[in-house]
Amino acid sequence: MTNSVRCVAAAAAAICMALLAAPISAAAPQCTNVSPNTTQCQTNGSTQIVTSPPAMNYGPWYGWGFGLGGISIGW
Repeated sequence: MTNSVRCVAAAAAAICMALLAAPISAAAPQCTNVSPNTTQCQTNGSTQIVTSPPAMNYGPWYGWGFGLGGISIGW
């Protein structure tokens, strides 16, 4: 084997060992539901809060023809 093949093989082996030795589960977040619309996720050095607005309640929506849609016609 030539020197360049040995260097490439050694570099590939070092990369593989680094990937195998790295803790995979350390980066997985631990999430908790703190309210119906809010989730808090934590990792080793950070916290993320994800929230969304509640569902809109427009009440009974009768459509475009009801009440003339804000248009008034006067005589």
